[in-house]
Amino acid sequence: MLIINRYFIREFLKIFMLCMATFIALYIMVDLFDRMDDILKRQVPLSLIIMYCLCGIPMIVFQVCPLGVLLSTFITIGLFVRHNEITALKAHGISLFRVLQIFMVISIGLCFFSIWLQEYVLPYTNTQFKEIKNVHIKGRQRSRLLKRPHFWYRSDDAVYNIEFFDPEKNRLQKIAILYFGPGIFLSKRIDAQAAVWVNDMWQLQEGTVREFLPNGEMTLNTFTTKKISINKTPEDFKMSRKEGDEMSISELRGFIKKIRREGFPSAPYVVDMHAKISYSFINVIMALLGIPFALWIGRSGGMALGIAISIATGFLYWTFFAFCLSLGKGGSIPPFMAAWIANGAFGALGVYIFLHVRQ
Repeated sequence: MLIINRYFIREFLKIFMLCMATFIALYIMVDLFDRMDDILKRQVPLSLIIMYCLCGIPMIVFQVCPLGVLLSTFITIGLFVRHNEITALKAHGISLFRVLQIFMVISIGLCFFSIWLQEYVLPYTNTQFKEIKNVHIKGRQRSRLLKRPHFWYRSDDAVYNIEFFDPEKNRLQKIAILYFGPGIFLSKRIDAQAAVWVNDMWQLQEGTVREFLPNGEMTLNTFTTKKISINKTPEDFKMSRKEGDEMSISELRGFIKKIRREGFPSAPYVVDMHAKISYSFINVIMALLGIPFALWIGRSGGMALGIAISIATGFLYWTFFAFCLSLGKGGSIPPFMAAWIANGAFGALGVYIFLHVRQ
């Protein structure tokens, strides 16, 4: 069986690497072609373009790995079926489960590889990828906002400390603004519970204004609403806000605990945390779907049809998965369910088809 296992692994990996190389090349070519006008307009150096592509490869690998598993499983087993290799093994008393379990083992290994990517590689490469895309290719100004867990921003005469930004509502929460006079003298401090974006301005809500006089005295005033000019729009905060794909699983878990302690909404981040794990496990489910597809379609010789069905299945999963995540981030369903319901549905479908084909 050791020789058979090595043979199956070698044939699977050859097709898998070919699929992944094709996906990576297509993704990079389409992406560069789409951004060619910006690249030429800003005369982006070749070294930076290469770095942009290299930083994008781990993200591409993570995203298309499940489709690569599905296609590789289908094509590999389909070729074995077409050449009667599966029948020959069964004739020698080797069970179908024993023959096919090697593909499940490979998919489990790729599942843990995807988790490793998210924990140690993607947080860094995704951050660099977005930095090059937004600043050097799109020409956006590099933000002076400091990311996570608070926003810090320094203008000519003040320092802004913002505890949390809600991108869904364009809302800042727990703001402190320190105004300085000559000689780094603290002349005024404004504290507010929140700020909302209204008519292209930030409107502070429920706060206080403290003014510090040179003689050491202080005046205190409260307000319900107060308009203030902050030279940052919601888009600036969205660009500077560290997304879930720029954090590792452990980092994201710690961030969720922190914002929960401070009373801020955490549902989008909880969904992202569960999605990081659930999306990795789809590699196993795609292998489970690819096996019965290959056994069923491989006998009839319709390889092109099987490849088309495999690709359609992959895109159907991505669409359903993204839809569920959006429901979870919007609070319509619990975060755990949002991240795992697609896996459960497609996993049940894979088991059903596999049992049906075996019969």
